[in-house]
Amino acid sequence: MRRRSNPDSEPNIRRIDTKARAKKQTHGFQVHFLRGKNAVTRMFSDSLYGGKEGARRSARKFKKRAIGRAPQRGSSSKSRRRRRRR
Repeated sequence: MRRRSNPDSEPNIRRIDTKARAKKQTHGFQVHFLRGKNAVTRMFSDSLYGGKEGARRSARKFKKRAIGRAPQRGSSSKSRRRRRRR
């Protein structure tokens, strides 16, 4: 049976909620994406950011800043040689 994604998740931002019977509870949003050869991951816990909406806002803000700064996926850090036009 295929797992259903959390309806609170969005592209590159996952909602993480552990099951109620788990010994330790985790609730928050995880930002995860690849840029070049690097994986960028950060967790925004509900308890640290003032609840679900505060954590979501912080995750979106982080994603926007981090994607803007990081190199494009698949690009290498080496400078590419330009072709000469004839």
